[in-house]
Amino acid sequence: MSYKPTVLIVDDSEAFAMYFSLVLSRLGFNVVPTRDGSEALTLLKIIKPDIVIIDAAIKEKNGIKAPTLVSAVEHISNVPVLITYKEKDRKAFEECARHDHFSCLLKPVNILEFHSIIQECVTFSRNTKRRFLRTTFDKKVSITHRRIARNYYAVSLSEGGIFVRSVKPLPIGAKAEVLIKLKDGKPIRLKGVVIYQKDVYTNVFKVVSGMAIEFKDLTARHLKMLRDYIVDLLVGDIIEEQKDIFRIDSAGIKKQSGHKTK
Repeated sequence: MSYKPTVLIVDDSEAFAMYFSLVLSRLGFNVVPTRDGSEALTLLKIIKPDIVIIDAAIKEKNGIKAPTLVSAVEHISNVPVLITYKEKDRKAFEECARHDHFSCLLKPVNILEFHSIIQECVTFSRNTKRRFLRTTFDKKVSITHRRIARNYYAVSLSEGGIFVRSVKPLPIGAKAEVLIKLKDGKPIRLKGVVIYQKDVYTNVFKVVSGMAIEFKDLTARHLKMLRDYIVDLLVGDIIEEQKDIFRIDSAGIKKQSGHKTK
């Protein structure tokens, strides 16, 4: 079965835990949310997450505050820790910052900053790091091969390529052009090559039958259009509902030296 990394979220904001869990699911993670450090320590004895995300200002319960939990995670599970905080909680964050091995992320969360952190410390299927921002994607696209265009339903979309469902996928190495309609209806045409295929009867516990097409020779303009579209798919609907969960800007990544990797 295809490996999906697990994220343990420790945050007493129901809205943040709900919407961040939704985006993590779109990114391809299993998510276990919990509201306080006491529950988190119990869960760490049952599961081994690939990363633990801790809000610096979680309410104290049974004597466990965020700094105590950060230290406990380091000793119990030895997995990467990401500390989230708001500007108004900077003092609480600085208490957590006494530890050497962590990354940090300002709320509202910039999804590109978050992706830059997890691609360093989280391993996906086949022991690989995920270089490209990606999301689940269930829309129809048109793929042209040898001047014949056919419609396919996609499964996932990334800055590097697309996976589509197909009973009879194109052969590996086949060149194709992928047409995707962006949010505003504007089409974007991307050249690509089939790099992976799966038929109905092989690897039945993995992804559905279909093919992966790697994009080739993307222009800077096309890459920006594709990235903006993926970001919108990941968090656009949430930003419309909750302005204080995610943000879209070009802020730099805030990272503590000594960031732990697996």
